[in-house]
Amino acid sequence: MEMVVFIFSILNHVFLYKYEEGKGVRVEKLLEKVFLEGKKAVQNIVFDLGRVLIDYDPQTFLDSLFGRTFDTNKLKPVVFQSPEWAMLDRGVINQAQAVERLGNQYPELAEHIRIVFDNWFSMLTPIESSVEWVTRLHKQGYSLYVLSNFHREAFSYVRGKYSWFQLFDGMVISYQVHALKPEPAIYEALLRMYQLEPESCLFIDDVLANIEGAQQMGIKGIQYKNPEQMSRDLVEVLGR
Repeated sequence: MEMVVFIFSILNHVFLYKYEEGKGVRVEKLLEKVFLEGKKAVQNIVFDLGRVLIDYDPQTFLDSLFGRTFDTNKLKPVVFQSPEWAMLDRGVINQAQAVERLGNQYPELAEHIRIVFDNWFSMLTPIESSVEWVTRLHKQGYSLYVLSNFHREAFSYVRGKYSWFQLFDGMVISYQVHALKPEPAIYEALLRMYQLEPESCLFIDDVLANIEGAQQMGIKGIQYKNPEQMSRDLVEVLGR
């Protein structure tokens, strides 16, 4: 009964609009506008890499690499929170240049910095629960994309190592476009490159600022916190 009243209300609105405007607008077009200008269904799922699809835990990695022989607390910010790390993500320097720059800035840590860069790819292992979602969504017919801040050399390593990258329809990595999330340019690059409508996209990232950047572009977002929460949110948004 409620559905009948709702439809009658729409039709009543359509005929009143047509009568008042007197422009001969066809009822079918007005109905199409009413029904199709609402929320578009999600068709494209966009994944971040680090801490969403791929493990990225610098402190655990450093502790494992050096054990108790070295205080890794001072090494973590020097490498993983340095301007050079962001420059690697942006694609304006390479890894060898980063090692040289950081070694010159911190000569007392130069050997440790070199060891870190020689070994840090080893922590880039899949988060299996997320990879299972990639496979499931691919089978369900969704188009899948990657949007991530990532170094050239590191991305080449993970893409070559993990076959599930073949399930993605497209990827935009920060070093390729010289822009970092949450800068608008990187989201614009994704939408433009693959001709995507923002309203049809859902973006999953562990950083809230990156989700907010996507939402400002009209893209829906889920902040990844843990596998169980992501699964619940995906089911809620997608309805399956």
